[in-house]
Amino acid sequence: MRKPRNKADLGEYKIVEGKKLSERQFRQINPIESDLKVALIFPSAYKTAISNLGFHRVFEILNAIDGIQAERFFFDPKFSKYYSLDGFRPLDEFQIWAFSVSFEMDFHNVIQILRKKKIPLSASTRKNHHPFIMLGGAVTYFNANALHDKCDIIFHGDGEETLEDVMELIRDELREKRDRKTILESLKGFANLSLPPLGIENSQIAKSMSMIKRPALSICTSKASVFPGKVLIEIGRGCLRNCSFCVAGHTRNPARFVDVITITEIIQEMKHKKFDECGLISATFTDHPFKDDILDLLEENDIKFSLSSLRLDSISEKLIDGLLRSGQKEMTIAPEGGSQKIRDIMNKDIGEQDIENAFKMISSKGIKKIKMYFIYGLEEEEENDLLAVKKIADEAERFGFEEIRLSFNPLIPKPSTPFENRQIQDIKTLKQKKKMLMSLIDKKISCKFESVRNSHEQYKLANASKDFRFPEE
Repeated sequence: MRKPRNKADLGEYKIVEGKKLSERQFRQINPIESDLKVALIFPSAYKTAISNLGFHRVFEILNAIDGIQAERFFFDPKFSKYYSLDGFRPLDEFQIWAFSVSFEMDFHNVIQILRKKKIPLSASTRKNHHPFIMLGGAVTYFNANALHDKCDIIFHGDGEETLEDVMELIRDELREKRDRKTILESLKGFANLSLPPLGIENSQIAKSMSMIKRPALSICTSKASVFPGKVLIEIGRGCLRNCSFCVAGHTRNPARFVDVITITEIIQEMKHKKFDECGLISATFTDHPFKDDILDLLEENDIKFSLSSLRLDSISEKLIDGLLRSGQKEMTIAPEGGSQKIRDIMNKDIGEQDIENAFKMISSKGIKKIKMYFIYGLEEEEENDLLAVKKIADEAERFGFEEIRLSFNPLIPKPSTPFENRQIQDIKTLKQKKKMLMSLIDKKISCKFESVRNSHEQYKLANASKDFRFPEE
């Protein structure tokens, strides 16, 4: 990493360098000096950026293309110039700014970066000397309208499918010194692209089958990650379930699972490079058809692991034993609804007996800490449905759990789900329900509530139309 060019840059350098020092390379990717420079920007904190496998995967794809040099950026409100993690190169030197956005609330950070760098917010008013603004990531699978007119190019779906072809075409057009409009017109043939300045909408979302044998992997590990020091391995994409509130289960199908031979090769690579911890990333590990084989493979190679998610009705003793071997002392499950009525409305397909069986199995293994996720704020919800959450928490106490943590999120109806025509409940109603839940649940039990106002903002961004305007505009 290059040193700061002047004292004014020192503060940003300390933040970037401090994070970089915690990285350990797993797959060696060193951006080669090239004529087309692409800034891959995750508009959130480093901890979140380095924990996102899509961010790793796109970085790998871009730097495998001849003539393209991609470097990583993350967001910090204290930044003014923005320097890359990989070469401490200022953002202004990059011809393409590729934003990878997974969370609607990060839209505001995209706007902040553009404003700080004095980039016109409307793509149609940009000149040839301005960078191309490209958008990809999880939000583009269902609705990126809030940023629609801010982007020159919106890439919808999996990067493995057409990203390389798109970037090669842009590279060639730039080398020929084509103007901005001509370059965008050259991309008309890609069905998964929206080109807002041309008024072109995508007609499909790119879906990759190649990930079955070449899944997304960490290019590096980091102590500052949500999964500290772990190699992240994608073991599945899409979901077999159809929970009514979940975007992933309705936009990323068909469900695809990485084959065991490929996972075996990755584990062997980890052993060879002396990495002994991994995070298994998928919609739910317990739906993988060969989950027991994966657990055996991890145990045989003495690899510790953690999971991004699991289904409480699919927990097994084998899985719990593996997590205990990996040093996990708390289990996390997601009943989502307190009552069977609410779970059925959400199409969660989990019954009271499933919850009791999970409690019984987890507690029998000596685990004393449990965390549970719940969604509240459905229009059908009544006081008895909220009281049912208390009953589940009381049941956990009855099974001997000494530390019980409950996490509550308001229902945020999103496009492309069965709930897309619903409205988020008003702030007053949600606050009343929150107050009721807090009064019902034993004070010894820890309760964490997502901000009601932030949830309303997320709903507004997720369901935005193309004429949406940010307060910052």
